[in-house]
Amino acid sequence: MSKNQENVSSHCWGQLALFALGLFFSIFFFTHLTLHNDHVQMLLKVFRVVDDGQWSHFGNATTGMGFLPGSFLTAVSAIPMQIYFSPYSALAVILLFHVISYFLFASVLKENFKSIILIDFLLLYWLSPWRVEQTELYNPAYLFLFSAVHFYTAYHMNNKNFWMTFFHVLTIGFCVQVHFSVLMLGILSLALWGFRYLKVNWWGFVAGSAVVALSLFPWFMAYLEHRELAVAVSQESKSFIGKNFVLVYPVLKGISYWIRYGAISYGRHIFSEINFLWIQDLTVQKIVGGAFHSAKYLFTAVTVVFSAVVQWKIFKNVWKKEHPFRLRQDRTLVQGEDRIYLYAFYMFCSMILATGLSPVEFNHWHLILAFPIVTVLIAIAFSKLREKMPAKRFNWIFASVLVVFSLFNIFGALGSRVHSYKSNFHRDVLQMYKEYHEFPENKTNSNFLNWHREEK
Repeated sequence: MSKNQENVSSHCWGQLALFALGLFFSIFFFTHLTLHNDHVQMLLKVFRVVDDGQWSHFGNATTGMGFLPGSFLTAVSAIPMQIYFSPYSALAVILLFHVISYFLFASVLKENFKSIILIDFLLLYWLSPWRVEQTELYNPAYLFLFSAVHFYTAYHMNNKNFWMTFFHVLTIGFCVQVHFSVLMLGILSLALWGFRYLKVNWWGFVAGSAVVALSLFPWFMAYLEHRELAVAVSQESKSFIGKNFVLVYPVLKGISYWIRYGAISYGRHIFSEINFLWIQDLTVQKIVGGAFHSAKYLFTAVTVVFSAVVQWKIFKNVWKKEHPFRLRQDRTLVQGEDRIYLYAFYMFCSMILATGLSPVEFNHWHLILAFPIVTVLIAIAFSKLREKMPAKRFNWIFASVLVVFSLFNIFGALGSRVHSYKSNFHRDVLQMYKEYHEFPENKTNSNFLNWHREEK
């Protein structure tokens, strides 16, 4: 076997090992979930489908914006559990969404870079606690697929392609039924079209729109009976469209998340709120906890600076080279690496607009659609670092990131805000199902709606 063949073989085994490790961490996180309201919202709809075939055509309750429209969220959670009644059935679909997202991003990267970048992308995307901890039975867990399909189709829409346009429209139409952060994708698509980054096949657009409209028809009929569940800004919250532009701080917070998605600076639920209660000896517990929480800030500082510098340089070059807001410039001619960067730039701008227009302050899960494309940028920079550095030094950096990610994934699952070594999500869901049957009044539509109002 030649040296080149040995390298290819080792790369394949390396990719397989990282992929398997990411799957393990995802399942580990899911297994140790502590049941909370977002899960219960979805599970109640699942129980009604499984028991009575009664579908809810409204999605989860959102923060200050009413209920999501459509049946998609019910379908992707209830149908798997109809086939085999276990939350692990719903997990299989969530993991499938994540797996497809990885392969779509990887496909574009493989078109433009050496195949070794896939190892770096597996590390920074597939094993990242930002992704792993989102393996949860609630709506943001499904967003990774929509982010990937939007990127993949937009990247390939430099020609009028029916299927790319069709799936691009489906992405936005079905993402509306999953999470209102779809506003980012909607603004982004308009920007990509307006600044001539992509070309629309209008037959594909019509076909995609028709499928989306058909999927929303049951919701529209249900809405006529339950107008109180309409999508609307809550009057009680004293919010209004554009509130975050007035306050400014939420927009800056959104920008900070963009940088943090490329760094080891996670949401507090798996950062500052990680506990070590699973260690029985109190002295050891304090030593391990103190060491971990002290060391993490060093990695956080280094990676935040790296993420900020990398993206500043990329967007600075995009601004100088592509003149992204100049009208009448045909950007369908932009190819390869530059096309990826230009897409990311427009997404960053769309994220700022969506954050500012939102009537509610965004948190990390509201903007998680941006995480994959940020990771693409970091993976490209990381791969270029590999080429510049001596192999030994880079391997140490790679191994350090792998160890830090693994520690966050293990410790976060064993003890954090919504995860515990004592929790068993499968057991708790079955117990909830049992209690659901012990109180038949929970099955009525009115009580179901009342439960939503009380919880939200």
